[in-house]
Amino acid sequence: LGICLLTSLTAYYPLKGLGQLNSDFLKYACLFTLLLAVKKEHLPKLSVVYTAAAALSGLFGVFEAVRPTLAVGGGLARAGVYMNAVRYGEAMTIAFLLILSRLLIPAKESFRRERMFYLLAAAPVFAAILFSQARGSYLGVMAGVIAIFSFAPGVRKKLLVCVVFMLAAVAGLWTATPVFKERMSAMATVKQGDFSANSASTGINVRIELWKLGYKMFKAHPVVGVGPDNIKRVFKKFHPEPFPEEGVYGTLNNLYIHQAAERGLPGLAALLFLFVSTFLFALKRFRAAKSPYALWALGALPAFYVVNLTEISFQHVHTSFAIFMALAFSAAAEEGS
Repeated sequence: LGICLLTSLTAYYPLKGLGQLNSDFLKYACLFTLLLAVKKEHLPKLSVVYTAAAALSGLFGVFEAVRPTLAVGGGLARAGVYMNAVRYGEAMTIAFLLILSRLLIPAKESFRRERMFYLLAAAPVFAAILFSQARGSYLGVMAGVIAIFSFAPGVRKKLLVCVVFMLAAVAGLWTATPVFKERMSAMATVKQGDFSANSASTGINVRIELWKLGYKMFKAHPVVGVGPDNIKRVFKKFHPEPFPEEGVYGTLNNLYIHQAAERGLPGLAALLFLFVSTFLFALKRFRAAKSPYALWALGALPAFYVVNLTEISFQHVHTSFAIFMALAFSAAAEEGS
């Protein structure tokens, strides 16, 4: 918050920066409220409610994606459920890692019906992630699984079984839907400079151009940046020529580059310190509690860090609040352990 205040005062447009300061303050106030409010005895019911909501959203997302095919024989749409598809995929990724954690470490109070509930919920939530066609979310799931495998050796056998089913679902969708196959393969075979409307490479190429622009801003203002929430205002100053898709963007589609461009090197350092410290917090909680609720944060945080390589999800309420909930679960899980 201190760095946000400093860089707001030195920004091209200070009032925009101070507006972001208020947003950041409210974000951290909500985090501390969750940390204080969520208690150990709340976790089983909160977990069920969160999972049920995610499963219901997943069913809507899957229906939204396949509806054009069922109705008019068209192509596969992107699941979003009245949200941006990328944001939706990220929120569902974090929810899926909660479900996965409950399957890997059943809580002491779990019954067979409850375990079946999480097993059934996993299917629509994972399917919704796939149908969102959000490649950052795919990488996020991979990062979460790798983190759990690395830091929770006791669940590795169960995790590998889950991974087999996940890969089978991916293989089935890859075979059945050319659109999904094209988007997945575009990550490895991106066509440089392709900004055509229906190309799977367009999103990747736009991001690359935005990252270059962010580096240009950071290079011009390495100490204090251009100012919080100032990217859109100074976009044309640093990129006067027409941008691909003829857009003026307010984000740089990479949280780390975005933070460096807005708040300079101190801002990037503060962000990295925050991320490292929260992961160490989650790791400490899991080692103390060995709880599925603590395992959630251990997997969700690396997933969150990875999706921020292609988005600025930390500044979006859907994903940041989901991560705050995972941290609150982790904090509560150690109480009385």
